[in-house]
This record gives sequence, structure tokens and C-alpha cells, in this order.
Amino acid sequence: MPTCQPDCSCGHGPSVAQGKWYGVRSYLHLFYEDCTRASPNRDGDGSSPHGAWAPLIWKVSLSMGTLFLLMGAVALAAGSLAPPKLEGIGEEEFMVLDVQAVRYNRALGTCRLVGTALCVAAGVLGAV
Repeated sequence: MPTCQPDCSCGHGPSVAQGKWYGVRSYLHLFYEDCTRASPNRDGDGSSPHGAWAPLIWKVSLSMGTLFLLMGAVALAAGSLAPPKLEGIGEEEFMVLDVQAVRYNRALGTCRLVGTALCVAAGVLGAV
């Protein structure tokens, strides 16, 4: 069976001697050598320049999804577990409205809303 020879001129460069590769290969070699496909034992995954982005996108989306899920769970817990304050004090004819309690209750509602939004964003990133 005939062997396939590389079509480029870098087959006998500093890192190749008689068809054997010496030394440690890194991703930087792909950028700095003039012929990256000279290796006879190259991975046959058929990767393209766009294929290198897939693992990076996967890792970033997974880590951001986990971070959003944790932050959303904390916000939901803070908004749901903290007891609301009474806003109105008094009887029917004389009612006093506690403005700080209204703000506090509104902040709890905001925490629940933000927590829900972060959990949904985490679900979307997890699906990606």
C-alpha cells in the first residue's frame, strides 16, 4: 500500500528527521510553522480552524451556566426565604404606611425575579 507523503516543503524542517517527529508539540506550533499538516501521524479528526472554537464555547457556556445557576439559586433563596414586612399598621380609619417595609418587600420581589431570570439564562446556556 503506498504511503501518503505531505505536499508541503517543510517535511524536513528542524523538528522532522526521516519522517519522525521529535520534541513536544503544542498548539503554538500550529501557528508558527509554515506547514502544519506535515505530520504523518496527525490526528485524523479533520479539524478546521472553526473546530478549535467548539471546546472553548462549550467550556465557557458550561461555566457561565453554572455560575448563573448558583447566583440565581441564591437570589431565589434570598427572595423566598426572607419574611416580608408588614406595610400597613393601624385600623381601618387610621392606617399608617411603612415606606421602608414597602421598599423591602419590593426588593424581595426583585430578588425572586432576578433569581428566576438567572436560572432561565443558566438553562439556556446549559442547552447550548
